[in-house]
Amino acid sequence: MKELINMTLRFSLAVVLCVGHGRVMGQFIGFEISGARKSWSFPFENYNNLIVVPVTLNHTLPLKFILDSGVRTTLLTDRTISDLINISYDRSVTIIGVGKIREINAYVASNVSISLPGIEGKGQSLVVLEEDYLELRDHLGINVHGILGYEFFNAFVVTIDYIEKIVTVTESHRFKPPRRYTVIPFELVQAKPYVMATIFQADGPAIEAKFLLDSGASHALLVEYDTNENIMLPEKRFATLIGRGLGGELFGYYSRVPAFKLGDFVFKDMLASYTNNYSNPEVIQLTKRSGSIGGDLLSRFTTIYDYSRQRLYLLKNRKFSHHFEYNMSGIELITRGLDFSIKEVILVVKGSPAEHAGMMTGDILLSVNGSLAQDMSLSDLNYLFRSRPGKKIKLLLERNGQKIRIKFHLERLV
Repeated sequence: MKELINMTLRFSLAVVLCVGHGRVMGQFIGFEISGARKSWSFPFENYNNLIVVPVTLNHTLPLKFILDSGVRTTLLTDRTISDLINISYDRSVTIIGVGKIREINAYVASNVSISLPGIEGKGQSLVVLEEDYLELRDHLGINVHGILGYEFFNAFVVTIDYIEKIVTVTESHRFKPPRRYTVIPFELVQAKPYVMATIFQADGPAIEAKFLLDSGASHALLVEYDTNENIMLPEKRFATLIGRGLGGELFGYYSRVPAFKLGDFVFKDMLASYTNNYSNPEVIQLTKRSGSIGGDLLSRFTTIYDYSRQRLYLLKNRKFSHHFEYNMSGIELITRGLDFSIKEVILVVKGSPAEHAGMMTGDILLSVNGSLAQDMSLSDLNYLFRSRPGKKIKLLLERNGQKIRIKFHLERLV
């Protein structure tokens, strides 16, 4: 998805598994703040604009999940984890994936405890993948085990401070809308929030369209250009891997839009991913969506999701005016090994600086600008490759047992 590092974690379930708040035989079902507090805050980790939060399953196993407004049901990517703590499954389901594999086997478990710092989730449903199709740990370079979505967002008013890396949850009936924030209404369709926004095109008319608010995607904007006949694929673009879904790798194009308007906010020269045949036709028909807004845009604000009132509150932070940038090297990496020390090239973009320098798929990075690659995280490397056009990159590679030195300068292809 989003360059590999831009994880587009999209899927839809063939059955509705949403769990609401309430009581069954006197027992609370849903998420609640511990200790009768009206609000609670806890830290998160930010990896390429993805919000990674600590989660404990059945009060036993501490894990890390992505907080994702773009999914409906909590997802565990590794079945060995649920087997380890003896979670029993109620039934099997088929997930409609995004990518080459369209049908994915999974299992549904119910009455699972899902805890976060200061927050208890009881009687929760959990979808467990039969295989780890997403391979989050390899593509992010950290141990990530699942995705937390609608049930959490629907339980509270959720505030995400990307600068301080703090999530704050507030009981909906006690929430008072802040004055300094801009209010943007959204519509919940199949438990996912959609907003109206306007794309200003270089090669076509301005278009108002519906977009998914997707905190579980690293990209700024994903445009599904086959959903609207007025959306024009930009002439200036390059083909690349734009992400990874449950069905595998997702290919498309990187380009830019002259402007993108969300509420009163206008973003100029914004990076956009373009793809087609992305969503299930039934989803397109139901939602009328033309794409999604991800973390590269959302992280320029403190964001407040109020599902009970179907409102998004936005307050600009210091990242708001930063230029939208992408990996200018032209290489996509994956980590290997238990300690994430091996950095392997899985794609070289055609026409990129890396291709011109002679890099090949399968190359292993040994050092980058004099620093050992094994000591650098994928986030470190992504930051370096997005730093500025013209920056010199010197690499020591291993290829078929031989060491090779190459160098190139970062260059914008769009």
